Amino acid sequence: MKVLYIAGEVAPFSATSAAAHLVRLVPDAIQESEVEDFEVRIMMPRYGVVSERRNRLHEVIRLSGAEISVGEDQDTLKVKVASIPGIRLQVYFMDSLLYFKRKGLHRDRKDGKVFEDNPARALFFAQATLSTAHKLGWSPDVIHATGWIAGLVPTLVKADEDALFMDTKCVYTPDTVDAKIVLSAKNAKAFGLPSELAGKTLQQIGMETADSVAYAEEPADGPEGINLFGEEEDEIVAKAMDLYSSLAAQRELAA
Repeated sequence: MKVLYIAGEVAPFSATSAAAHLVRLVPDAIQESEVEDFEVRIMMPRYGVVSERRNRLHEVIRLSGAEISVGEDQDTLKVKVASIPGIRLQVYFMDSLLYFKRKGLHRDRKDGKVFEDNPARALFFAQATLSTAHKLGWSPDVIHATGWIAGLVPTLVKADEDALFMDTKCVYTPDTVDAKIVLSAKNAKAFGLPSELAGKTLQQIGMETADSVAYAEEPADGPEGINLFGEEEDEIVAKAMDLYSSLAAQRELAA
């Protein structure tokens, strides 16, 4: 079973949320599982707070170079890779001079101001990850998207007409950010996104458009989903595996 993690954060590269630790724990555990055969890929933004030198990132030339359009703006994607310390997993980093060089995840570290272009950054990231999967020629059974910056992933996957994602199922895990990042009507129109998404936060969009929701923290509100918080590590992994298997079975039936 192929599982693609499209994550806002992955510990230890960036770890301000429970979702970041979830994406460190579960992919490693399922890939090493003797119960079922899993193949895993992980992708996240290369924020300016992620040190290339300390984390030994290096560019993957064959995956870089795609021109990603966000409304009228465009930037060249660079894909970099680094190993997660202590385990046999790599993370593909989506890098952009325009969107990810700044020092901060969703707000500036110095003045605390929320980045006004966060919806554009989320769209660039979502498109970059799907573009990279296309270049890899890798068709996931399940995509597990985490965090506000991956909130548009389920929408784009369902709109993608390529056979690569035709039957892919999406799980979404929200994180806790100290700002509501809303897709405005202006954003939706400029980005060519459905008008019914306007006025919703990126996390609301992720939860409403995914096939399933898995919570890494106790939700304040949101749709019914799988709780992966407050459990021992082996129970978290078991619940995740059951969820992926269930969604993959739905994919097979649909095919």
